[in-house]
Amino acid sequence: MRIFVAGGSGAIGRVLVPLLIHEGHEVTALSRSTERAADLERMGATSIVGDVYDETALARAIAAARSELVMHQLTAFGTTDGDPYAETIRIRIDGTRSLLAAARKAGARRFITQSISFMCSPVGTGLTDETTPLYLDAPTSTGDLVNAVASLEQQTLDAYPTTATVLRYGWFFGPGTSYDPNDTIPNGLRAGTMPLVGSGAGNYSFIDLRDAAAATVTAVGREVSGIFNIVDDTPVRLSEFLPVMAELIGAAPPELMDEAVARKKFGDMRVYYWNEQRGASNAKAKRELDWEPVFPVWPKGFEKLYSAQSSPPR
Repeated sequence: MRIFVAGGSGAIGRVLVPLLIHEGHEVTALSRSTERAADLERMGATSIVGDVYDETALARAIAAARSELVMHQLTAFGTTDGDPYAETIRIRIDGTRSLLAAARKAGARRFITQSISFMCSPVGTGLTDETTPLYLDAPTSTGDLVNAVASLEQQTLDAYPTTATVLRYGWFFGPGTSYDPNDTIPNGLRAGTMPLVGSGAGNYSFIDLRDAAAATVTAVGREVSGIFNIVDDTPVRLSEFLPVMAELIGAAPPELMDEAVARKKFGDMRVYYWNEQRGASNAKAKRELDWEPVFPVWPKGFEKLYSAQSSPPR
């Protein structure tokens, strides 16, 4: 199949694009820089340097590639040019609108969108699934991101009502993510700035990048429509995994912090992640995509990722 990937050089794109090519798909990938475009060419893709907000140029590129499927894998969480959350919100609303319009104008018949599984309402018990309402009444700082996710999903399903697939990935785990040994969360643990908030009840559904990419390739082949949680089998509370991470990287145990203090210091969104979010079920993806994660249990992924990490002095 001829596939146009927006975000081919991002965290999942770097794993996904080679896998799509290995499966025999013809991939054209959009990048924002010539350096990343060169990386995509080395993967075997045809690269295009462009702007997701330039609908006219996008439509020309998709049409020129004769792409049957357009895939939205864009975020801006790694940006250094502005506020990563603000830029990601813009991509999920305005970037999605532009990419969908371009795809329709170019005649693409299918669309796959990257969404996230951890923006569902925290009200209730047990795991969330694809029918659980999004957290639309969240406090403003969290609500802005939730509403962007809602917009991304609804725009996709409205534009391609029978041929759109929304993949709600869990928390990405692996090299190049915020859990990378030298990235945000391990560094925060080492610096003592990653606390255990309240009871640490935030329930994380992780997904290894390789499993996320494999599920995406499966979705391409199965031609299913609708929303699917792409997460591992074992959601885990912050209170359980954060101390394990600290031990694996040779950091001191995380400090305890009262929820009210954390809310004042870090804001509503981080408190939501750390002490409120619910884990997600992958039952629908297993059933309808016939997909199983290769890395289903979180401790094994942590141990492998940090096994080569030399412990810094405390």
